[in-house]
Amino acid sequence: MKNLRYKFEIFKSGFTLAEVLITLVIIGVVAALTISPLVNTYVESSTVAKVKKGLSILGQAKKLAEAQNGSIEGWDFGEGYTSETARQFWNYLKPHISVVKDCGSSSDCYQPNGFYSLNGNQYGINHPTDSRYYKFVLADGGVMWFRTGGGGGAGKCSVAEQQVPNACAEFFYDVNGDKKPNTIGRDIFTYTMSIDGVYPYMENSCNKSSQGWGCSGYIIKHNNMNYLH
Repeated sequence: MKNLRYKFEIFKSGFTLAEVLITLVIIGVVAALTISPLVNTYVESSTVAKVKKGLSILGQAKKLAEAQNGSIEGWDFGEGYTSETARQFWNYLKPHISVVKDCGSSSDCYQPNGFYSLNGNQYGINHPTDSRYYKFVLADGGVMWFRTGGGGGAGKCSVAEQQVPNACAEFFYDVNGDKKPNTIGRDIFTYTMSIDGVYPYMENSCNKSSQGWGCSGYIIKHNNMNYLH
């Protein structure tokens, strides 16, 4: 009987409900403080890898298309900045890019409500509904769209885009497809395909008070997204 009473008293001395609840609250707060930075770090490292992958996809496609059709400066896709020149340009690249959906000049590949600049403002030109931009979905779910160069009338690969001379086309890449935040410098990045190669946006305009176009160049150079912090 004495031993039974002793065990019962030990059981009665356990945690109260209030103590358990307080402990759970503390655990929840610590988890929230720990998990959020870890998630952000993962998302940023994944984005960095995808920005590099986008550059590689376009560079490889250009290389293979040129091996088949000759130098890009000799491709017959017309001059100017139109849906037709984009379509003709795409005919050279399409066999060399793994695509799961080809939307052409329509807005079926991307949400039609536009996207945002890194500074929080809605970007002025709505690329998804602009027929001059050719759109397609990659095998990994990312969405790309592009327009051809030569809008100044000086020739199809003789203008400068994003400080890159002899630009033939300008590509935009939303690394997570139609999912939010749909923001330049967070999940939307850009590249220039020129006679000489494929380049990330070269202009130094990657900070939270800018539109964010220069962030693809920042990522390729610095291998991080520290501009967000």
